Amino acid sequence: MFRTVLVPLDGSPVGEQALAAAARLARAVHATVHLVHVHYPNSLTPIVIETLPVIDTDLHSLAAEHERFYLEQTAQSPLLHGLDVVTTRLEGPVAETLAAYAQTIQANVIVMTTHGWSGFEYFWLGSVTEALLRLTHTPLWIMRPGESAQRAAQPLQRILVPLDGSQLAEKILPVVQALAALDNARLILARVIDGRSSPPNSGIDNQHVEAYLQAVATRLEAQGFPTDIAVGTGDQPARALLNLSRELNVDTIALATRGQGGWKRLMVGSTADKLIRGSPIPVLAMYPSSHETTTDRHGDG
Repeated sequence: MFRTVLVPLDGSPVGEQALAAAARLARAVHATVHLVHVHYPNSLTPIVIETLPVIDTDLHSLAAEHERFYLEQTAQSPLLHGLDVVTTRLEGPVAETLAAYAQTIQANVIVMTTHGWSGFEYFWLGSVTEALLRLTHTPLWIMRPGESAQRAAQPLQRILVPLDGSQLAEKILPVVQALAALDNARLILARVIDGRSSPPNSGIDNQHVEAYLQAVATRLEAQGFPTDIAVGTGDQPARALLNLSRELNVDTIALATRGQGGWKRLMVGSTADKLIRGSPIPVLAMYPSSHETTTDRHGDG
């Protein structure tokens, strides 16, 4: 499934920490790695003459040459040795430009670190990552610099997959299966019942939830993926899932965003955003396209 891997870079060592995970993924499946830098034109400070802004085209050309040289040098990294690597410099609004490029090259996954904004421009602000999640239907494997990025570059043993009973939430499963297949990782299907939105006698109980998760687990087991289930309760689903990820010592969390339906609104944008922002381990997130998000098979009963 992972034939084309996109790695956005901002020129900082922090942004480059995604390279190890991307390289390991690409090497395992013989994928092409696209290293991309997006230059935001408005970030170029104009020279002002007699109160009129004048763009120095020579300065602009020098910046472009510098950025292209950086990409070419990065492509020579020992981490990427032996891989098919393509370098591309683009211009435009960062998130929109990356989303369009991902669609153009039919990227199967975008691998990136967050908050790596100390290179050429202010690039990986949190808002860019969040915008990209909503602009592209390409899965994003997001990791923080440091231990999170190092963990993503190691063989995966356990992947936590929050499900809310909706078809949309299950759209992450094929991507998770492809990732798990690299290391024969164990999948853990999880559900945290939000006590605030589940009044007594609502028909949503542990037995109902466990039956659903076990049905999905059985389906995955039949396809050769070792799978467990985990059910918990909490007033703050994101925090409860993060606690669960620590207790189970998982290597990454995988989820579809905006998974409303099913058991009310477990994996709506707010919960997914909190998981992505708060997770100390990598998060594989995907916003499924609208034509994939039809009716739910597992309604509220």
